[in-house]
Amino acid sequence: MKRRQILRRVGILCCHCLRNLAFYNSGWRNGALIHKEPFWVNANGNFLDICVLEWCKLFADARGKHHWQKVITNQIRFFEELLQIANLTEAEFDAYIGEMRTYRDKFISHLDAEETMYPPNLRLARKTVSFLYDYLLANEEIDACFHDAPANASHFYEFIARQGKTIYSK
Repeated sequence: MKRRQILRRVGILCCHCLRNLAFYNSGWRNGALIHKEPFWVNANGNFLDICVLEWCKLFADARGKHHWQKVITNQIRFFEELLQIANLTEAEFDAYIGEMRTYRDKFISHLDAEETMYPPNLRLARKTVSFLYDYLLANEEIDACFHDAPANASHFYEFIARQGKTIYSK
């Protein structure tokens, strides 16, 4: 696969992750789901699961073809800035990867013996994916591969969150 294609696909995964996170968060008010009907509970859970799956492709699966290390040219600079933006040490980021993998492996990919689900801290997912997306656009774009992409991760997230809130409030 050409670098342009890989960059574009990583950007798309970032947007998928942020979109699903925004829709997931839009379904909650004051710590409770807005709608308790099975359709809405299932849809909201699916938004969470897809967000985690996409995040893991970008950050947790180093051998995967969409991992950030496959597309970032200056990996040292990127990783240092990522840790700074997320306000984490490298060990804390590794522990977060572990949380995301555990949720993915124990509750999405397989339904293991754990009886209680503890979703990971999604604020960190938003920060890290937003940083990756904005970094790609600012530092890695070639051959106008992001010509039709949202110009900014935060604005994209907020746009999608407004859509979600509109739907959930009907």
